[in-house]
Amino acid sequence: MKKVIVLICLASLSSPIFADDDAFNLLNKMTQSLSQMSYKGTLVHVKNNDVVTLKVSHTIESGEEVERVERLNEDGTPYSRKVTNYSLSKLPKFNKKMQAVYSFDLGAIKKIAARPCQLVVARPKDRMRYLQKFCVDTETSLLLDYTIIDKSHKPIEQFMFTDVEVLEDVSAQVVSPSISILGSNSLMSNTVSQPVLSDKVAKADEKINWKLTETPTGFSLRKAPMMKQAQGEEIETEHYILSDGLSSVSIFISEQTPNSKETSTSSGALNVITYYKNNFAVTLVGAVPKETLKNIFNNLQYTSE
Repeated sequence: MKKVIVLICLASLSSPIFADDDAFNLLNKMTQSLSQMSYKGTLVHVKNNDVVTLKVSHTIESGEEVERVERLNEDGTPYSRKVTNYSLSKLPKFNKKMQAVYSFDLGAIKKIAARPCQLVVARPKDRMRYLQKFCVDTETSLLLDYTIIDKSHKPIEQFMFTDVEVLEDVSAQVVSPSISILGSNSLMSNTVSQPVLSDKVAKADEKINWKLTETPTGFSLRKAPMMKQAQGEEIETEHYILSDGLSSVSIFISEQTPNSKETSTSSGALNVITYYKNNFAVTLVGAVPKETLKNIFNNLQYTSE
């Protein structure tokens, strides 16, 4: 495999000097390894100068994936509460369409968890999304390090193994897509803290009441099932998902309630805004720059047709 040293920066937003299909192919091997291999280790999540340590194990049992994630205290003892939003095995599938808005390039060989890994950079071709770095084990293709970089060239969130052990090679097995895990969201969307909602109610093919007058390049919009508040309230929430395959934004729309306020918050790579339009509260949640969420909101239009 050809190895190309690339400068990890956002200074140039045009196509990079070096483009390598090997980088794109390696990411696909990585997603396959994460779901089809058995491994365990210690994963560190760094965000806003806070460090969370997780004990992770992924096994194949009776042809199905079983993933267990447990948070640890500073002294290594188990944390008192369950972890419910981390998963390594559900990373997005990389497809050629992503190359329209990202360049995928090979970087240097690094060492993570005492194992050599190949750096792969997913560099955005605009300022609508973040640069993302993956360091992939050169032997097993497991993801050892994942970092999100902002437009100031600074890491704003990182997931890194400090130790990892491959338990067995099951790459030849046929693995069922059925997954039994404690962490239900993917690693790269784990910080998306969505409103507490129930997935009862409605169908995804219901009439779409909102549209985008201009969709950010590379993103596509789809409607998810309508939701109701978990507490049994009558307020229904429309849910839309805007995704380019690697970065995604959830859009939640419900009737505006009295005394509600517009808000804007961020945590690591995650940004959340709630604004109002046509007497509806619109909440946008995504690991993309806040300017991207504002752009999406400004182009969101209600239609009664």
